Amino acid sequence: MSLHITSDEEGGLRTVHVAGALGFVGLGELRRACREAPRLRLDLSELLTADEAGTNLLAALRDEGAELVSVPPFVDLLLRTRHGRAP
Repeated sequence: MSLHITSDEEGGLRTVHVAGALGFVGLGELRRACREAPRLRLDLSELLTADEAGTNLLAALRDEGAELVSVPPFVDLLLRTRHGRAP
């Protein structure tokens, strides 16, 4: 399974679309896509799976102010369980 990341920016809001499997190997790619965004939204509607490293990065981005949208139920549960708060 692979990871596909795209982004678009409008009105100072960068939306990063994450599709496929988010794991340790794809963390650098996601970090680069999110770098220096004035405001950041992560669209996770096409995220199929995420390992612990991927979930930790999503939580860190959320804690830094990123908005997570269309969070799949399994990721939402992992974020709640591992990090103690909802995205």
